[in-house]
Amino acid sequence: MNIEQIAPLIEASLAGLKLDPAKCRNEKPGQWSYRSQKADVWIDVFTFQDRPEKYYLQVMSPLCLVADLRREEFLLDILEINYKLVGCWIAKRNDWLYVLNLRETENIDQSEIDATLDRVSFYCNDYLAKLGFKYEGCWTPKPVEGGRG
Repeated sequence: MNIEQIAPLIEASLAGLKLDPAKCRNEKPGQWSYRSQKADVWIDVFTFQDRPEKYYLQVMSPLCLVADLRREEFLLDILEINYKLVGCWIAKRNDWLYVLNLRETENIDQSEIDATLDRVSFYCNDYLAKLGFKYEGCWTPKPVEGGRG
């Protein structure tokens, strides 16, 4: 399923969330973004250069920076949280953690896209609050990482 085929499904999911799909579209085709409570959700449909015929859907939300203090405890908590998640996971890139789902677009349907958007935004909002409370004061200010995943 390519961008033209999956875009209507993604936009139907966005409309189901009471969002205007046109306002969620980014300049680059195959990218959408929106805010769900405190979580920014990024949607990307893309291919890899070496396999341009195979498309992927990635839904991700920046969760938080890796804690500077109590780092080992923090990262062990992230591993425990990952065990509880359904249909997505928390991944680390540089100093940031993201709630993420990545899969091929082949055989994807509307209900799976709906569930993925719900899961990523729910988990990000839920764990942003829980980790922020448990590890309050464990982060030193850093600039926001530029660009999307």
